[in-house]
Amino acid sequence: MVNRAVIVRSALVLAVCALMCIAAIGALLALRPPVIRSYEDQVAYALRAQRIPYQQIRFGEMHPDRVNRQYGDYVGPITIAVYVTLNDGREVAGWVECRRMAENCTLSLLDLGLRRAPLPEFSKQRVWPWIEWFERAVADLWN
Repeated sequence: MVNRAVIVRSALVLAVCALMCIAAIGALLALRPPVIRSYEDQVAYALRAQRIPYQQIRFGEMHPDRVNRQYGDYVGPITIAVYVTLNDGREVAGWVECRRMAENCTLSLLDLGLRRAPLPEFSKQRVWPWIEWFERAVADLWN
């Protein structure tokens, strides 16, 4: 017959190992770079990088460059009007400029001192469905 202390010690070691695995997975998910899927994600990333608190990001008209217009997969350059509502209630207007439809984009919000701040590229990786579900579940818990 196995000693009771050995069983308790083994159960404790297994529980600690399981908790360490869960903590490691949580750390890997937290350190993963943000997924950029839209222009709103790009602008939000730039505002967070500059530590500018905001409430809402809205977009207006998209204006293609009439002179240097390209067609097909290489549509561009384009300018998109962007309106940011700050935490203090002020609304700041600016624009997003892209050399192509979703490449080499910059953000200009002159009232906040941002002039052609480079925006991150759209994420090319495909996110696994279970990770999307997990992110939505965690967001629902915190919101």
